[in-house]
Amino acid sequence: MSDQVSTQLERLQAELGEIVDARIHALEAVLQNAEQMTRRLIKAEMELEHLSSNESDLSLQAATLESQVATARARNAEIEDAHQALLNERDQLKARQEQLENESTTLRAEVTALRNQVSEVEDQANGLRRENTTLRTKAKALQENVTRMRQLRDELMSSISGLTQQMSGLAGGDTE
Repeated sequence: MSDQVSTQLERLQAELGEIVDARIHALEAVLQNAEQMTRRLIKAEMELEHLSSNESDLSLQAATLESQVATARARNAEIEDAHQALLNERDQLKARQEQLENESTTLRAEVTALRNQVSEVEDQANGLRRENTTLRTKAKALQENVTRMRQLRDELMSSISGLTQQMSGLAGGDTE
């Protein structure tokens, strides 16, 4: 009996060893599975943390970009307004330039006409001055002629008076 008990005990020990070995293998498999799950969980948490950090960075960058876009839109609107104002001013200046060019053309024509009139009037004035000079010269010559004629008349009258006295003296001397 003791052999039997010992054999049974050995058999029981062998069975218990097999059960323990099976359980250890099962525990090792569960442990490996738990380690893999833990690694996956840690990896997922790290990735989640990384993605959360990226989300924060991207949100900040998006806010910065939105602010830059708003600033660019405002600046674009200012530039468009300035551009439109410059276009309007250019159109006004072109219109004013055309008006001044037309006015200059009109004034040039008027100045040319006035120059021609002045030239004609100057020619008339020069002609009248020449005629005046000629007439003054003629008047002076005629005045000198009149003065000479008066002197000649006075001389002739004096000569006639002297001759009349001589004649009277001759005629009166014969009666004596």
